[in-house]
Amino acid sequence: MADKKQQTRQSIGRPRSEAAKTAIINATIDLLNEYEYATLSIEAIAAHAGVGKATIYRWWGNKALLILDAFLISTKEQIELLEKENIYESFRQQLQNLAAVFNTPIGRTVTAIIAESGADSELAKTFHESYLYPRREEAKKVLKHGISVGELSPSIDLDVALDLLYGPIYLRVLIFKTELDEVFINDLVDHVMKGIRTV
Repeated sequence: MADKKQQTRQSIGRPRSEAAKTAIINATIDLLNEYEYATLSIEAIAAHAGVGKATIYRWWGNKALLILDAFLISTKEQIELLEKENIYESFRQQLQNLAAVFNTPIGRTVTAIIAESGADSELAKTFHESYLYPRREEAKKVLKHGISVGELSPSIDLDVALDLLYGPIYLRVLIFKTELDEVFINDLVDHVMKGIRTV
C-alpha cells in the first residue's frame, strides 16, 4: 500500500517538476528580451515563472548555467543539421538558422557570457559538451556522406572543413560582435564548398 502511495506521489510530482522547469526556461527567455544579462536577476525569473528561488537553484547552480540551458533547449530544433538534397543546401540552411539564433537576445547573451567566462570554466565546458561537440559530430557525418556519394573530395580534412564553415561565424559573433546576415552566410558556404567539392 505504501509503495502505491509513493508511486502516486511520484507520478504527481514529476509533471509538476517538468511544468516548473518549462515555466523557468520560458521566463528566462522572455526576460532576456527586456533586460540585459547583468541586470537580470534570479528573483525576477522566479517571480515571472511563478516559482521560488529555491526551485531554480535546485536545477541550476547559477544564472549563467540557467541561461545556457534555456538557449540549448529553446534552439535545439533550429540548429540541427538536417540532410537536404545536397551538402551545400544542408550547411546553408543550418548556418542561416544558426545566424538567426545568435542574432536573438538569448543567443547574444550566451556568446557573451561564454567569451567572458574563460575556456576552462564550467560554463564553457558545458557549452562544448552539450552544444559544440554534438553539432560538430553531426556535421562530420554529413561531410562523410558527401564523400561517400562522390559530392565531396575524399582528400578533404573534415576538421579543417568544419573550421572553415563555422570559424567565421564564431569570430564575428564573439570577437567582432556583429550580426550575421543571409548574404554573409551564403558567401561563406559558397567559398568553402568551392574548395571541397569534387566538381
